[in-house]
Amino acid sequence: SLLEELLSTGRITQTEADNCKFLNLVGCVGSIDNDMVYDGTLTIGTDTSLHRIVDAIDAVASTASSHQRTFVLEIMGRHCGYLAWAAGVATGADFVFIPEMPPNTDDWEALLCETLDRRRQRGARLCMVLVAEGAIDRKGQPIKTDYVRQVICDRLKHDTRATILGHVQRGGQASAYDRLIGTMTGAMAVEKLRRSELGDDATIVGIRGFSPKFNPLVETIAATQLVGEFT
Repeated sequence: SLLEELLSTGRITQTEADNCKFLNLVGCVGSIDNDMVYDGTLTIGTDTSLHRIVDAIDAVASTASSHQRTFVLEIMGRHCGYLAWAAGVATGADFVFIPEMPPNTDDWEALLCETLDRRRQRGARLCMVLVAEGAIDRKGQPIKTDYVRQVICDRLKHDTRATILGHVQRGGQASAYDRLIGTMTGAMAVEKLRRSELGDDATIVGIRGFSPKFNPLVETIAATQLVGEFT
C-alpha cells in the first residue's frame, strides 16, 4: 500500500503510520461545465460562468441588432454542453449545438439555415447561434464555430461574425450563489471527514435546496459516463 511504501522509504515515521492507518476522501465538485452527475443543484463555478456568458451574449446582441447581423458564439463545454444549452435558453438563442445531442439530421446545415431564414422573414434583426466547443454531428464529426459562420455567410448571405468567449468564462469574481454553495459544501466535507471511519466510501458533497447530499464517488462517475447513452 501507499502507507507501507512511505514507511519503507523513510518518508514517514512508524508513529505517523500508526496514527494514519487509512485515508478517507471527501470532495466538492468545482467545474464550470456542470459535468458531474450528482445529487446536487450545480457544480461549483457553473453559476458564475453562466452569468459571464449571458452578459457577453447580451452585449453582443445590442450591436448585432443595430447592424442586423448574425452572431455565432463558441461556448466552453468539450464534453458537456450545459453552459451552451442553459445560455441558449436564458437568452433565447436561435440555434444551439451541444455534444450530448447532435442535430437529428445529417444535413444540419440546411436545418440551421431554414431556422435562421425563418427568423429573418419574421422581421428579426439579429440571429444568435451558440456552439459548445465539443459539439458534434450525428456521425461524431466536430461542428466548428468558423464552419457554422461560413455556412450562414455562403447560404444566407447574412453579415455573420464569430466570437469565441474563451477563458473569459472562467475568470472574475464568483457569484453569490457559487460562494454560498462553495462555503457550505466545503464545511460539510470537513465535517464528513471528521466523522469518517475505516472503510467509508469516497464521497462527493452536494446541496439540493439547502440540504446536504453525500454521494459515493464511484457511483457518481458511473452516472456521469452514462449521460451520453440517454441523449
